[in-house]
Amino acid sequence: MVYRSSRLQAQRDAEPEGEALQEFSAETRGMDKPVQLRRQVGVWRTAAIVLAVVTLCLVVAVAVLVVKGSSGSCGGGRCGAKARNPNFIDLSEPNVPGPFHDLTKHEIIKIREFITQDPNIRAVDPEKATVDSSYMFMMDLLTANKGDILKYLDKKGPAPDRHARVIMYRGDKPVPMVEEYACGPLPDVTSCTLIKSDKRRNPVEFSLRPLSIMEFETAATRVLTQVDKKLGHFMKDVFGGSYMNCPEPIKCFKLYPSPMATNIVSDINKRRLWIWADYPLEYYSLHPVDFGILANLDGADPSKFGIDKVWFRGKLYNNMDELAAFYNSTNKNDIKRIRPKEETKDLYSSMHLRGDPKPAEPLRPPTLVEPDGIRYTLKDRKVDYMGWSFNFRLSSLTGPALYDVRYNGERIAYEIAMNEIAVFYSADNPLQRVTDFVDSGALIGTHSKSLVPGGDCPESSTFVNQTFPGQTLSNNVEIPRALCLFENNNGYPIRRHLSFAQAEGAFYNGMLDSVLTLRSALTVVNYDYIVDFIFHQNGVLESRIMSTGYIYPSFYTTAERPYGFQIAENVVGSLHHHIFHYKADLDISGTSNRYETLDIKPAQVQLRTEPRKYHLTKFERSLKKTEKEALYKFNFDYPKYHVVHNDAVKTPLKEIKAYRIGLHGMSKQLLPEGVDSEVTIPWARHQLVVTKHKDDEVISSSPYAMWDSKDPVTDFSEFYKDDENIVDQDLVFWITMGMHHIPHTEDLPVTPTVGNHLTFFLFPYNYFTDCPSMSSRDQIRIEHKDRSDPKKGVRVERYGRGDDTCSLPPYSQEYDKVLEEDPDTIVESRKVRGLF
Repeated sequence: MVYRSSRLQAQRDAEPEGEALQEFSAETRGMDKPVQLRRQVGVWRTAAIVLAVVTLCLVVAVAVLVVKGSSGSCGGGRCGAKARNPNFIDLSEPNVPGPFHDLTKHEIIKIREFITQDPNIRAVDPEKATVDSSYMFMMDLLTANKGDILKYLDKKGPAPDRHARVIMYRGDKPVPMVEEYACGPLPDVTSCTLIKSDKRRNPVEFSLRPLSIMEFETAATRVLTQVDKKLGHFMKDVFGGSYMNCPEPIKCFKLYPSPMATNIVSDINKRRLWIWADYPLEYYSLHPVDFGILANLDGADPSKFGIDKVWFRGKLYNNMDELAAFYNSTNKNDIKRIRPKEETKDLYSSMHLRGDPKPAEPLRPPTLVEPDGIRYTLKDRKVDYMGWSFNFRLSSLTGPALYDVRYNGERIAYEIAMNEIAVFYSADNPLQRVTDFVDSGALIGTHSKSLVPGGDCPESSTFVNQTFPGQTLSNNVEIPRALCLFENNNGYPIRRHLSFAQAEGAFYNGMLDSVLTLRSALTVVNYDYIVDFIFHQNGVLESRIMSTGYIYPSFYTTAERPYGFQIAENVVGSLHHHIFHYKADLDISGTSNRYETLDIKPAQVQLRTEPRKYHLTKFERSLKKTEKEALYKFNFDYPKYHVVHNDAVKTPLKEIKAYRIGLHGMSKQLLPEGVDSEVTIPWARHQLVVTKHKDDEVISSSPYAMWDSKDPVTDFSEFYKDDENIVDQDLVFWITMGMHHIPHTEDLPVTPTVGNHLTFFLFPYNYFTDCPSMSSRDQIRIEHKDRSDPKKGVRVERYGRGDDTCSLPPYSQEYDKVLEEDPDTIVESRKVRGLF
């Protein structure tokens, strides 16, 4: 289903008619009836005349618009024709999806039917799943080998078969495990076979499985029942709350789970989960209780789930009996009691409007307007815009991705995709001390939910729904507005120059930066990540991620001071590190590429006019020949450009025809390599890694990374361990971005995105003969009507915008009048300014 919001309609400035009549009646009460009648007749006569004039004006205006819209070429032959033409936006699922299209609803149903009937898999329906059964955790598109897809795209070869990656939890086996299958061909599945890869093992230890909804509910019920039985009275007395059995005024705590990686417990078969308590207020993570339990979730039998440790008031207890004994033996007056705050709109965690409203009157903010309709097309998840074309999808595992990205028909990238999000926390308490989230295990893409017009995306955006297989339901789950696509004006020039003086040429040319953006907003529990792919008209592709949402704090104690500031009562904003990993499979002029750095270095030269040395900088080209040689860690002392090119394809001047990778969101991972949970994110050790393309090096991480630091299922360092030759090869660029965050009071209630923009760019570098945006009609040129006689004034060239077919907006008309009266406003025409 297609969601496109209606354009804003003009609103009347006058009061509604009913209110005006009520006010009139109130004014005339108490008058003599003849006087009332005469005044009423006069008012109605005036109202009728005004209404007739307004109606006539509206008719004339509509007629003018119709005539203008039907007579010229603006907007494709009729102003706004594209906005009304359904052929430009088609979000129906194709009968025969291409190699990059997400799994269709029909394909998901067929896969589920097969794994249910296959005697080797025996998948149960989600509604009947238990930890010790065989049930599906996730399914996602398993893209075909790149070589087969390129033969199909570029050489008219056969379309490669489509397959799905299906993750099955096999709690039903004698030794429980996780199995990954390739199921296909789609849609009529005939087999599901175990995926074989040299870069990750399969099957996987059962202890490393991501926490499913069903398992968490099962585990929580099991262990929290034990807590309530032994510590329920203690929790109600001390905190005014409990995990279970919460009659008012007792509050039922919200639960915040945090997995404990296997390297920390020194056993790959141990499965430990911290469960923290928070008060059920808006938003609960900002109302922590200084209490948590360490759950033991070993094996596939929930009846054996239990509790290893308990944390309370700065002390770790070996079991619940130990804490209960302490409570029972302590004078109750010596135990500080805490009660939940009252739920109000002024609560620091609330996102209700508070404070003096700004502006004082409810005035609408600026809004996006597309006066001639949309300028992009969308069909079968493929977009065309101003020379750009690309396919997109939303992987349930890793989130948004682009495929077959081209500019003017030439492929720039085969794939650009988010691969992983990680957040590593610091704290004194034992829960956040080991809280190292690696989010693919939470199924990143499924958290892109319901973008709001006017809040998350411009009102005029095209909104795209996304269908995922249900984890707790047999039916498909369709997420409305999971992605949005829109063109907007960034509000700054993409380029401009003013040559004011006649001696300098006396002209102006400028162009605002209008771009196309594909956006998703991933809400992974408390944090929100805004993920954008942005297409500029000068051939630049920008990948951007912004962090917002609620922080994950700790309960404040003086021991927490090294890890954060106290930002509210009993709340400390814990230091943490956001890290993001992207895959960029670039194909610049084909798949035979090489990676060079242009190293900027200090140099000494002979000063030409004096007999002494002079200091300046120069650059040297440095070809990276192997994967290890290409490993990059940022160093201010060694600035450099990162360029990718095909050595067999040169510019007309025999220079490299390249694209440059601009890294604008770098962050150093400070943890020592190979220790503790750092083992789960080896991709964060470098800001840029370059590897030779391999079909089994699909993703840099794995959904098991939250737990698997003892022996990672996917170890990214293995991708470059063999140190292969990367000269004139099909290259993949792995890009890390991040930021350290020490929360502060202005992060309440949520962290703003301002200043939290992390980006990497793909810049054309000698790729075009000049700036591609020179072909855009968006530019404006102002020059003399007659260069030999500047006093005749200036003309404004808008390249078809603003001629007789589509009138200029009022502000542009006003500016043109200013130039008619005084062309020296922009260039020297009738008088010399004498400024310089």
